[in-house]
Amino acid sequence: MKLPRPEVHLLPLVMVSTLGYQLFGWLPAALASHVLLAAYVLSQWPQLTRVPRTLLTLATMAILTLPWLSVDPAGSLLLALNRAAYFATFLAALSFLREAAETSPLVRRCGDVTINQPPGMRYATLSSGSFLIGILLNMAVLNLLGVMVRRANTLAAAGGNAAIQQIRNRRMFTAMIRGFSVIPLGSPLTITLALILSIVPGVRWWQVLPYGWATMLLILLLGWAWDRAVAPRHLAGQLPAARPPAGAAWDITRFLLLVLAIFSAAVVVELALGIDLPLAILLTAPAAAIAWMTVQRSRRGVGRAVVLTGARLLKGAERQFSGMRAEVSVLCAAGLLGTLIAAVVPTTAFADFLGLMGLQGPVIGVLLVVLMVALSQIGLNPILVATIGLSSLAQPELFGLAPEMLALSVMAGWTLAIGCSPVTTSILIASRMAGVSPQTAGWSWNGWYTLGATAVMVAWLLLLGWLFF
Repeated sequence: MKLPRPEVHLLPLVMVSTLGYQLFGWLPAALASHVLLAAYVLSQWPQLTRVPRTLLTLATMAILTLPWLSVDPAGSLLLALNRAAYFATFLAALSFLREAAETSPLVRRCGDVTINQPPGMRYATLSSGSFLIGILLNMAVLNLLGVMVRRANTLAAAGGNAAIQQIRNRRMFTAMIRGFSVIPLGSPLTITLALILSIVPGVRWWQVLPYGWATMLLILLLGWAWDRAVAPRHLAGQLPAARPPAGAAWDITRFLLLVLAIFSAAVVVELALGIDLPLAILLTAPAAAIAWMTVQRSRRGVGRAVVLTGARLLKGAERQFSGMRAEVSVLCAAGLLGTLIAAVVPTTAFADFLGLMGLQGPVIGVLLVVLMVALSQIGLNPILVATIGLSSLAQPELFGLAPEMLALSVMAGWTLAIGCSPVTTSILIASRMAGVSPQTAGWSWNGWYTLGATAVMVAWLLLLGWLFF
């Protein structure tokens, strides 16, 4: 068996070191995670594209200028590096679930169920399927469903009508993008929730997620209604309706139970160890993934299944961890940069600005949503804007803003940003799979929808603020 290159082990070592620091507070473990993360990024630098290289360069410049800008450069740098290592650990831990999902027959069957639907149901199943499968696969769901869409949407399947084929391509990929984009609102296994819980001490996951689920449902229904409104009526009924595979309901039910089991295990670990949910997820995800992969091979016998699972993980380590170079670099650099910017800008300055503008309460959350959507269009990653906003509003009560409202605003802004910005990873992947430019997938296909969804979100947040906060 070909062993992975030595530098591939750097990211798992970052994960182990970070968990050691998070669980036991041992500073040498934190410092080790910083060095290992830097070594990993440097080893992957030649393969990185322009966007992650730019963010890493800006983060490096921020570190070098920190002594002249911060009253506590050492403390600010330690906080920023800890957050970057935590983000890398979160991605590394969840990548084990992605590895398990990619080899799962159940996930493939759920993908088939999602694709093979009549036109009236296809948007709903694709958007909800992209969300559900994306909880475990993350951005790999765009590759999985994207391949299925391309295979299913042939010219022959469109009855030889190229116009139908193009319209189906747009509608199916748009449904995928919009379904994937609501993951920050509805999934507890996201870097979004981990970031919020790590910065704002007044937020608890069980308090904010119900609002996230309600908002997610609103966005999904809006997307479905929008798709129905713009669907070309003159092409309706020209093709025979697709039939879902047999056993579709049972496959979806089993997948939902699997997701619930993984989440429940994390909650049990959270309560048993007295730790935060994101840290419990970091401990649970790899173990759950290994158990899942072993069950997939259980027909070969328990002992043989364990050996095959270990061989699979070892053989796929290089692809698993090197393939995350862009995600890790972008999230870590954006998180680090956002933390350092927030550290050098006094909170009182932001408070003074809000006071000068006469902003108070839920209106601040609305402003944050608009900023996250607008700034993402010019290349500012949502995690960068979110980190700055959350750090500046770490005590939202001082601004008349409930912590749950602040958290929901960040989740909503993140959702809208990753569904339309042509420089976000989700749009880059989806556009490549769809065979169009990122500007087409992000702006032409989703631009007007995003503007409408942003207006709806503004009204929704103000209504929630009036009713509950």
